Amino acid sequence: MFRGSEPPRKDMTMIILKALATLMFLIIPTEGRTVHRATAVTISPEIISGMTRMVNLTSKAEKFTKTFVRGRGTLKTLNFEGGVRPLREPPVKATVNQLIYGPGCKYTEEFEKRKCKDVLTWDIDSAIVSPLNLPVNTTVRLIGKNRTVTVALDFNGASNLTWSSRNGNPSKRKRLSALMEPKCHFSAEASFNGYIAFHLEEVRGDMPKDDAFNIVALRNPTERLEVRDNMLVYNVTGTFQHTLLCKGDTTKPNGKIPRSV
Repeated sequence: MFRGSEPPRKDMTMIILKALATLMFLIIPTEGRTVHRATAVTISPEIISGMTRMVNLTSKAEKFTKTFVRGRGTLKTLNFEGGVRPLREPPVKATVNQLIYGPGCKYTEEFEKRKCKDVLTWDIDSAIVSPLNLPVNTTVRLIGKNRTVTVALDFNGASNLTWSSRNGNPSKRKRLSALMEPKCHFSAEASFNGYIAFHLEEVRGDMPKDDAFNIVALRNPTERLEVRDNMLVYNVTGTFQHTLLCKGDTTKPNGKIPRSV
């Protein structure tokens, strides 16, 4: 990149810091990287807790099955993955697309403090719970370090996900002050493809004891359960906040942090 004589070490350090701080987070491949798992906070399904609304796919499936059976049997078990089913009706599989971050989390300031820890928080306002995990990796550029970190998230049943660059409870560390707290909205599309199997007891008429139905039957636009390409999709949304906690004085670096839109 450079030609001629090598620039002084101090100038080189400043150039590197400016380049690394242009974007606070990047969505990049995770192959060959260490993946760190976030800590999840869960709430009871099918309730509104604070700013989190949780959609419960299991209860939706139970309600649909009972409506379909209409008194011709008693629902005994419900299986997203197991159960007795024809080969042409495969179990449900869940996938989560990469997170999409909105404006407000770009960080372009110079930063030189070293005794700091990055705390990453995903507060979820539209959540979903089912018997299936909803894993996805996201890569975030740390403000207080010259590196990125890949964090493993699982959105199933979660109302909050948190990861810290250092161990310990941030609130119990002495003389730690929040230098900056950029935040932005995020979204991640979860999709479900396959059949839900159910087993009945006390069947009447020609109702089979074992049957299955396509999960797309749970479509409900009012609760943001949509259908696309023969898959049931739900958009997990919330607010991402990147807090930088530093030891010592609370002097902030020069410049301004972009506001969330």
